[in-house]
Amino acid sequence: MILSCRMRLARFLPLLALLTLTPARAESTPASVVNAFQNLLLDNMHQGAAQSCDTRQQRLLPSVENTFDLPYLAQHILRPHWAELNDAQKSQFTETLQDMVVATYASQFARSGGETFTTLDTDDMAGNLRVVHARLEPKSGDPVRFDYVMHETPKGWRVINVIAAGVSDLALRSAQYNRVIKDKGFDGLIGQIREKTAQTKTSCS
Repeated sequence: MILSCRMRLARFLPLLALLTLTPARAESTPASVVNAFQNLLLDNMHQGAAQSCDTRQQRLLPSVENTFDLPYLAQHILRPHWAELNDAQKSQFTETLQDMVVATYASQFARSGGETFTTLDTDDMAGNLRVVHARLEPKSGDPVRFDYVMHETPKGWRVINVIAAGVSDLALRSAQYNRVIKDKGFDGLIGQIREKTAQTKTSCS
């Protein structure tokens, strides 16, 4: 009996040592989330014509899901009308928004002209928010400043607004979409976004 216990212990100890020596998974930070997303954008651009727009979108989809808090964005973009929507409409708008975001990034970041992304500092904001400052530096011309406003979710840090060259994407889309939903209703808004997304995909190369 004692020998049997010792044998089991001998088999268990190497496993215990392995578990002890295995480093813990590094926790994501706001800057690391932004870096991962920007690196994918740059890689897509460097691939250039060797990579189709469809391939870029396929690569971007999981990255967009892991970078942006799309349910939060959907709710805050349509904040004045959100309570009026049923669950199916909320899901439909969130999915339509995601499709549009993926198509837009695939189209706008398609070819490399020698650009580089530089992640700068991270600042604390009220409400336990963080803002990661970054800069897109073209080979020639003025750099473009990006400010990623982020909050922490159970899945990690996620972007809830992108401010490019001082223009808030959240505020811009909120103004546009709420104007459309007021004039044309929810179905009209979905139709307009889908039409714009289809045009973006068609022109994407």
